[in-house]
Amino acid sequence: MSFSFTQEMTEQKNNNRINNIIKDLSSKNEKKVFTALKQLRKHGKAVAVLPLVDLLCTTDKEDIKNEITNLLFDLKDQSVVEKLIIAIENDKYILEKPILISIFWQSSLDSSEYISTFIKEAIKGNYMVGIEVLSVIDNYDSTFQETEIEDLKFDLDEAIQSEETEKANLLISIRSTLDSLNLEF
Repeated sequence: MSFSFTQEMTEQKNNNRINNIIKDLSSKNEKKVFTALKQLRKHGKAVAVLPLVDLLCTTDKEDIKNEITNLLFDLKDQSVVEKLIIAIENDKYILEKPILISIFWQSSLDSSEYISTFIKEAIKGNYMVGIEVLSVIDNYDSTFQETEIEDLKFDLDEAIQSEETEKANLLISIRSTLDSLNLEF
């Protein structure tokens, strides 16, 4: 009985800590924000990812943006993948999409189950989004269903036909990278 009480108290303390860290991310005091970012390196949880992305979006301080980016690039916890995908799919973060997508190849987080999300973002996004998507897909070491990849190639073919810019060449590169993926028939 005392073990579960002690465990519950420890969990409550950890939740309070992470909530205080997240609160400090929105502080006007730059020193407090940097302390919160350092604390996230030690005690971070997936719940802090979206507040970090929000801060990345809203701060005009380059040193804070750099610290957040470095922190995100160092992520190793696979549980953050879904939160990052939610951010990537949210147009609220449209200016940060290249950075958010690059997290996956910078940190080596496995995002292979979201390949269709990345292809969709490459098609609708700007050139920089496409470059980052190409880097992510180029680093995949997973096996994919043939039908899913064929559908994605079809989507890319349609997009390539409607593009008249340098982006068309980038989409062609992404499509050829799909050809090199391991397929399960």
